[in-house]
Formats: sequence, structure tokens, C-alpha cells
Amino acid sequence: MRYPSLRALVIALLILSAGCQRQADRPADAPAGMTVTAGDGLALVSWIQDPNLTYWIFYGAGGSVTAAAPGVPIIRTAQSPRVVANLTNGTQYAFVMNATNGDSPAGPSTPVITATPRLAGANWTVGTPLGTAPPDLNGIAFNGSRFVAVGSAGSIFVGDYSYTNLSPPGVTAWTPVVSVWWASPPNGVVPNLSAVISSGARFVALGTDGSILTSTDGSTWTLAGTVPAGAASMNAIALGSVSGVAVYVVVGAGGAMFTSSDLVSWTPRASNPVNTNDLFGIAFLNGTFVATGANGTLLTSPDGSNWTPQASGAANALRGAAFGSIAATGARYVAVGDAGTIVTSTDAGTWTPIAPPLVPNLRSVTFGSRFVAVGQGGAVAYSDDGINWSTSSAGSLDLNHVIFTPGMYVAVGAGGANTVAK
Repeated sequence: MRYPSLRALVIALLILSAGCQRQADRPADAPAGMTVTAGDGLALVSWIQDPNLTYWIFYGAGGSVTAAAPGVPIIRTAQSPRVVANLTNGTQYAFVMNATNGDSPAGPSTPVITATPRLAGANWTVGTPLGTAPPDLNGIAFNGSRFVAVGSAGSIFVGDYSYTNLSPPGVTAWTPVVSVWWASPPNGVVPNLSAVISSGARFVALGTDGSILTSTDGSTWTLAGTVPAGAASMNAIALGSVSGVAVYVVVGAGGAMFTSSDLVSWTPRASNPVNTNDLFGIAFLNGTFVATGANGTLLTSPDGSNWTPQASGAANALRGAAFGSIAATGARYVAVGDAGTIVTSTDAGTWTPIAPPLVPNLRSVTFGSRFVAVGQGGAVAYSDDGINWSTSSAGSLDLNHVIFTPGMYVAVGAGGANTVAK
């Protein structure tokens, strides 16, 4: 009589054991408390999360969607709240959720909720002023995941991007940075920091005395060099690419302009004819450097070395410039300044003033999904085409600089002001 081998017996027992294992029960109820909030090119989905369940989000353009239907986009193992990105503003989307319990089948689905993404910039959330003795914040930069804000008396704050965070808005937390270099500045005085930019690989901050500080993480800073500005206050810095070579440009009082490719050696520049008006802003826009300053000064350059004065048509100081391309209206440059001044151009050569939407001084403008300008007393102006503007408010403190990050605008200013529009 033949008996099964030991190996065959073990295999049979394993098969029998597997067959006896019981699949987990599926959830009895649909995910609770589901909400969908429209944002700029995105939607924020929230619900009451049970740590023992795995959640699935299904969505699609239109008024309805069915969970697990063929071709329906799905977000697996979602955690609340969850940002659903890469949506089209003005298009309605439908969202539905279900959950599984381990290896169980999916439980019941939630009712379908619809939301229509829309442009940000109109509604602002004001954060608690930064610092125990809030400094004036003059600039903010973003490297794709981290913010750096700089200001008076060498103040530096760093924080990580978080669209879902409410306090502070848009940032996990703002942390003050104590720079080792500030312990013994060359002239014994800690300079005000007037601006900061990001190249992606590093942050670069500019001191009003011409100090150039760099950091790869926003927390540890090194003195890279000093712009030989003399007594002139340095007000702004920009980074451009000219024939594949990085070109930094800084501008300041009395028309001071300098360029560098390494942040160490700086070359003085001047327009022709020479401009002696104070320069407050510099930006690299659509392949062109644009400098703005007192008495409507507006200069352009293709390389940072050769500068051409442009007739802005403005008498008031211009403080900043931006460039945007909108499918419906095409490409446009915008410069903003004191007394609500706004001038626009399609080619950076011919500029046209437009009727100001509000009187307060505007100190910075950016383009994300629309043009957004900020200024005195928390004033905000926004436009979808650079010509027709609407107004809003972002608190009562003066705002000095605004930038766009995924799904939101972030502005900083006097008294540690930090505010976000989603």
C-alpha cells in the first residue's frame, strides 16, 4: 500500500488551510462626512477617516461618476484631506468614494458630489504675524516644496508647503532661522534683507547693503559675496538665463545695476541714456529682464548688460512687473506701482497705462493662473487679462511681495504679515 509523501501531505494541508481562511467583511457603510472644496486647478476632498479602512476616490468631468467604472480616474489608499490636482478651471467634476476592509470587496459608495475648480486670488486667509517682535517681510521665494521669507534686521523664516494646512495657512509651520553669519557681519550691522529668489537648487537672499546669502535648504545660510554698491541701497534681485548661462541682476537706489554669473564677481551696468532714478524691482519675464523704479521708470534688457529705457506712460513709481499668457487674450506684461498705477504691454516695448482699480500703492505683482497684485493696507487687485481688474483685501497690513505656488498665492509684508489665497 502506497502512502502520500511528506511533501505532498504538506502541500495538501496548505491548500486546505488557505481554503478555510475567511475574507474580511466589507464595510457596512459608505465613507462618512465627505466634502469636496473647489480650488485653483484642483479640489480638496475630505471625510471622516477610520484608520482600519482603505479609501478610494473616483472622479471625472461632468455631473456624475460611478465607482470603479471602466476608465474612471481613481486615487488609491487616499488619506483625508486629499488634494485632487490637474483639474481644469471652469469645468465641473463629480466625485464619489468607497472603502475596503483589508482584502474585502468595496463597501457602499457615497453620494456623488460635484465641484467646479476656479481661479484663486479673490479670497484671502490671513495668518498670525511671524516672529515674537514681527519684522517687516520684504520678499518670499518658493523652490517647489519650501518657502523662505526675508525681511528687516536679517530676519529669515522657512516653512514647508502644505495646501491643506489652515494655521498657518498654506504652510506646515514658519520657523525663524538664526544665521550664524549674522553673529559677526563684516561692518558690525545686520542688514535688512530686501529680496529672496530660488533657482530651484538654492535660495539667494539680497541685503540692502549688497550682501548675497545662499542656502540649499533655507535653514543654513552662507555669505557668497557682496555687491559693490557703496552707499546705494540694493532693493531687488532676479535670475535669468541668457544663451543657457545663468545671469543674476540686482538693482537699487540711484539707478544702481549689477550683474553676475556666480554671485561672487559683480559688474556695474547702466542704461543708455543713463537712468539715475531709484530702481525698486527687477524680474526676468519671457526672456527679458524688466526693471521698474521711481517716476515711472521702466527699463528692459535681453541679457542684463544692455538696457533700454521704455516710456511707461506713468508718473508714479513702479514697484514690480509680471508676465502671463492666457489662452483667451494672449501674452501680456504688467507693471504695478504707487497710487494703484498699472501699465501693460504685449511686447515689453510699448506700454499703456490703464485706469487704476484702486488707489493704494501696489508693491508686487505675479502671474499664476491670473495676475495678482498686492500692496498698501492689504490691498489686492486681480485680473484675468491684465486689463480689467477687480479688487479684494488681504488684511490690513502692508503687503510687499506676492508669489504663486501650486493652487495658491502667498503674500508677505509689514509686521510679519503672511496671507494666502486659495
